[in-house]
Amino acid sequence: MRHYPYFTFVLIACGLLFTPGATYAQQPVSADISLHDWSVDNAEWLKRQVTPNDIVPNPEPGRRRLVVSYDIAPEDFPQGFHRSATYDNALAALAFLITGDIDAAAFTLYAVARLVRADGSLWFSYNTANAWPDENYHESAIVRTGAVSWVGYALAFFLTHAPPCDADDRGCWQERDFFRETAVRLANYLRSLQANDPGESRYGLLRLGYGTIELAYRAESDEIIEIYLDEPAMATSSENNIAAWFFFRQLHRLTEDDQWDEVADQIAEGLLTGMWNEEIGQFNRGIHPSGGPDTVKALDCASWGALFLRATGETAKARLALQAAEEFYRAQDGDVLGYRPYFDHPIYMTADVDNYFFPNPGNTQWREIPLVWSEGTLGVALLYLRMGETQRTREIVERLRALQVENSGLRYASKEVPYQMTSAPGVAASAWLILVTEAMAGNPLAAQFWE
Repeated sequence: MRHYPYFTFVLIACGLLFTPGATYAQQPVSADISLHDWSVDNAEWLKRQVTPNDIVPNPEPGRRRLVVSYDIAPEDFPQGFHRSATYDNALAALAFLITGDIDAAAFTLYAVARLVRADGSLWFSYNTANAWPDENYHESAIVRTGAVSWVGYALAFFLTHAPPCDADDRGCWQERDFFRETAVRLANYLRSLQANDPGESRYGLLRLGYGTIELAYRAESDEIIEIYLDEPAMATSSENNIAAWFFFRQLHRLTEDDQWDEVADQIAEGLLTGMWNEEIGQFNRGIHPSGGPDTVKALDCASWGALFLRATGETAKARLALQAAEEFYRAQDGDVLGYRPYFDHPIYMTADVDNYFFPNPGNTQWREIPLVWSEGTLGVALLYLRMGETQRTREIVERLRALQVENSGLRYASKEVPYQMTSAPGVAASAWLILVTEAMAGNPLAAQFWE
């Protein structure tokens, strides 16, 4: 067990545990700029985040073409300005493909595919300026089912929808074969995490992956430290399994191999029987390692959950989950309206860590702070679009304009929450903006994304 006082990546719903010191002034996008032009500007920024770039001009050779996840100046955050989240690379590749930049999508997918480990997994994030993590040194690195699933989905989606290779283009055919083999390797790794005991509440579902990071307060130095547990992560996450279901279904469509359809069906059954919470009208956050339900209210378990429910024909439950998103997660921060990541959940799990940032009695809950989470908000926007409520979709997207940073990307959240949310422009936020606005515009590939 080691302590890491400077940087951590872990899941916050589908987000990041993050603690840069930089803040960003709001640069609202004029309402006169069309959604199309706004989307194009963000797509151009995504391309500028691909290494090598002005931020990381000389990346680690094995990390070339990964995207830098945030627009943070090196002097503001020297330990992590160059970090690249695996999930963000998958989203960027999907955005590139959907906007017609096939080469950019392939380059980024190839960059991630090169990093697949011997067991078929991927670390949750990678440095682009050096070789962390690798098999010899990976402390503070984690593996998450959700991130692996998103890469698998991006690969399978690319192979399904990219233009066919020319008959004599040997390099293209080799690349496509590599992508297909990589998607299958990822799928086999994920299947190794599946609970196979019918007596378990998590039967058919996939556990989190590997590694856990916890925050603690060190009184003698008056600082927050990160404690890394270098061991399997045994909890089960609804959000991670929803992403896995979409991957396995897309892989079955690509390969027509029924084993992947069978895994998808098992995950779907596990979600519906082991995770659905009728009382709150959405999926629980997950299942604890002990086997008990984790009933924390998380936005992705409502919004992504509803997208999954709609895709599986559970329309009534999808409507309930949409109502839950509105009831529990709506938030406002100044002129910005949107949704928060959690409702009745402490921002920090231990009182001394909470008191370090919020000097008050008791643990501060997410619902107590005015914060809008861009990525999660855009997930709700996509849900409304799929439900046929286009005007509501437009309203949600438009209210995020104030989080756009000029000549950069969309801010990940409306305010900084140390170790939890960053207000820096983020690849995930900009990519989701592109996916949603392209779907609004009738882009046929965007219409197929997570459909």
